[in-house]
Amino acid sequence: MKKLLVVVLVLALVLSTGMLAGCNKAEEVAEEPAEEEIVAPAWAADLVKGDGKTVLVGADTNYPPFEFAADGGDGFQGFDVDLMNAIGKKLNLEFQFVTYDFEAIILGLATGTEFDMITSALTIKPERAESVDFGLPYYMDSLALCVPNDSAITSVADITDGTRVAVQGESSAHTWAKANLPEGVKYVLNPDTTVLFQSLLAGDADVLIQDLSASLEFVKDAAFNAQIVETIESSQYFGMAFQQNELGAAMKADIDAALLELVADGTYGEIYQKWFGIAPIFLPGEVSVDEALDAFGS
Repeated sequence: MKKLLVVVLVLALVLSTGMLAGCNKAEEVAEEPAEEEIVAPAWAADLVKGDGKTVLVGADTNYPPFEFAADGGDGFQGFDVDLMNAIGKKLNLEFQFVTYDFEAIILGLATGTEFDMITSALTIKPERAESVDFGLPYYMDSLALCVPNDSAITSVADITDGTRVAVQGESSAHTWAKANLPEGVKYVLNPDTTVLFQSLLAGDADVLIQDLSASLEFVKDAAFNAQIVETIESSQYFGMAFQQNELGAAMKADIDAALLELVADGTYGEIYQKWFGIAPIFLPGEVSVDEALDAFGS
């Protein structure tokens, strides 16, 4: 009888322990918060592609390290590409880069049928702000004077009437050159920076002026036989561009907010470090669009 009582007590203890453990597990499961589902913005329904999730981004896709062909030729890579992909995760959207002629890219956005926005190392400057709305400045850059390795030109001061200056048409470098170089210089214009460096190599241009960040990448390639001889201090900030309408305003507000989140959680710094090898010298949110416009060319 005593043995039977012991067995009953043991079984009762095991059952109660199991039930308690089961309850605890159930409580643990119940306490785990469900992941919050990210809903794409309502404006995604009005995008060019029409699938409610893909934002087409107009860009000069031959402009390392910002946007250029991915290894293997499948899609694009670069600082701008990684930045837009990170913003896409914040907004549950996909950003797809579309190759477009840089000299006509502002007009292309204005039509509203080619792509939805611009992210293309686009300098925030007054004449552009008349046609598009800029988002928060997300990168700060200067200009570079590039010459063949055997050139006698060592600074902007050596540029005189007749000097052939290779420059990307309608770029910030072009704007600076027209404002600061002698009137008699001869411009070699092309929207493709690779072609401009090839012009320098072929002897069709004497100097080339381009963004410092991009120039640093191109002169690494020994095939271009070029060097940077002077950094031209020019306060210029890059910004994403949007249409001047209700859709553009809504896109700008959400994308600016997501960009600031990337700064706060460290993602922006990681992307910057990946492509430029240093910690950011500038962070989005430090300068407003109006301040960038006032600083342009100063």
